Amino acid sequence: MIIAALVIALLAVLYFGWMYLNRTSPVEGLKAAVLPVRQPKWVATIYGEGNVFLRQPRKVYVHNSQIYVSDTANHRVVVFDYNGHYLRKFGDVADKKSRLMYPYGVAVVGNEIYVADAGLMKVAVLDPNGKFKRYFAEKVLVKPVDVVYYQNRFYFTDVGRQQVVVVDRSGKEVLAIGKYGRDEGGEFYYPNGIAVAPDGRILVADTNNSRVQVFDEQGKFLEIWAGDLAKREGYFAAPSSIALDKRGNVYVADPLCKRVSILDRKGKLFNAAQQVGPPEERDSLSLPWGIWIDDKQRLYVADYGLSRLVIYDLK
Repeated sequence: MIIAALVIALLAVLYFGWMYLNRTSPVEGLKAAVLPVRQPKWVATIYGEGNVFLRQPRKVYVHNSQIYVSDTANHRVVVFDYNGHYLRKFGDVADKKSRLMYPYGVAVVGNEIYVADAGLMKVAVLDPNGKFKRYFAEKVLVKPVDVVYYQNRFYFTDVGRQQVVVVDRSGKEVLAIGKYGRDEGGEFYYPNGIAVAPDGRILVADTNNSRVQVFDEQGKFLEIWAGDLAKREGYFAAPSSIALDKRGNVYVADPLCKRVSILDRKGKLFNAAQQVGPPEERDSLSLPWGIWIDDKQRLYVADYGLSRLVIYDLK
């Protein structure tokens, strides 16, 4: 735990050192760019239950009122019910085939659970109890980290390929979006989170480029959301996950900014989620990494820094 904390601190120092040398600070800019008028209402904080506690969770996903948390540092996925009570876990087992290493993105399709595992550098397909069934799209993916299932297609961010890779139900590649790069639209530098809007637009958290990129359903680049860097009003430092609410607003988890930024459908930043618990407790998100919004308009935040899941009500 101490070593992991030191590594995180070192990475943060190196990152912000780079920002200083390049005369831009997304965190300072974010504070200047947005003053939350009404933060989303905090509902609950989940650390675990019984003898099962989270450790550095990276992603969260909700399906049929069950909450799947990628408990990454514990090499497993933990499932809670809608009230936050522990149901089951899988991945931290002796069976080599069913064992997970560093699970990130999760998607449930039918009776199968798809887990993008950055340690295995594969997508593992498991049954509802976490028993291994097969690997998915092995010949296509290099190091997948996030996954979204939308209209019979899987959308992966792949940090090995530095692309968004779209595959069909059989695992065949149907579209590859972007390439490695640090400047132009369509260039990625460790893309992480991904979301698909109802109109087919594909939104990608281009993490190490400190921006969100938007593509149409055919993969054509549309625009970049980053704020006005010339005015030192950057929206993001290291965006890691994306989710959308029913109004079309876009939520972006940013661990280095220690908040979830909220943008309208045109990419304008207007609010943020940061407070945890009652105001008098003065608790806030630490390193929010993964987010999800369910059909009841609850926002789930996997807070990597304090090993917990934070839930907000967006209604």
